[in-house]
Amino acid sequence: MKTRAFALILCICMLACLSGCGKPDIVGDNLVMQAREDFEKLDSAQIVMTNTDTDKVEQTFTFKYEDGVLVYKDWKLVDGKENIEYNDGEVNVYYQNEKYYQYTKGDDKFLKFTRTNTHKKTQDTMLTYIPSAITDAKMEKVGGKEEITHVYDVSKVNPTVPKDTEATGFAVRFVFDEDDKLEYFTETTLYKTKDGTEHRLAYKTEIKDKNSVGEIENIIKK
Repeated sequence: MKTRAFALILCICMLACLSGCGKPDIVGDNLVMQAREDFEKLDSAQIVMTNTDTDKVEQTFTFKYEDGVLVYKDWKLVDGKENIEYNDGEVNVYYQNEKYYQYTKGDDKFLKFTRTNTHKKTQDTMLTYIPSAITDAKMEKVGGKEEITHVYDVSKVNPTVPKDTEATGFAVRFVFDEDDKLEYFTETTLYKTKDGTEHRLAYKTEIKDKNSVGEIENIIKK
């Protein structure tokens, strides 16, 4: 129910902007920037993405740095099927279409990530914040927590939508606890099909097990 209410707020904000609002103050800038900085400094964590309409986890990205080298396992559902990737800087393993693929140093497809050659999911940009593309922004207190909502110009951020559809709205909501630490954020995308029907995609992202991830095992058992 709360996510549907948020979608309504998103629509209202978009209509207000289309009616001629000026450039807004980017409220919550300090909180979001600090959250991004804190995230990029983590030695390990698990990123969990949940579809808020189905309440099902659709992707987890678990990572840790070992002597500066990134070790990670990326699990996600693609068209309802499991896709898994494992990388420890020595070997890349992929599980797709119920088959395993493996690459090592010297292979064209081999990848290695470090603190300096970073993976996109360990960069601060994992927390979406593009001030130049924001058309509306607000902050409110909800049960002692700070909620910051940023509505974006879809032409500037190009959110991912299903094939043969058109994005019509995109917003990010950050929720911070009483100590100004990020609890989670949601990304909501509105889109329409060729017949003009409106749809939406909404995901909640949580950053768990901060600096406490144990061993990440190769998905091919030794």
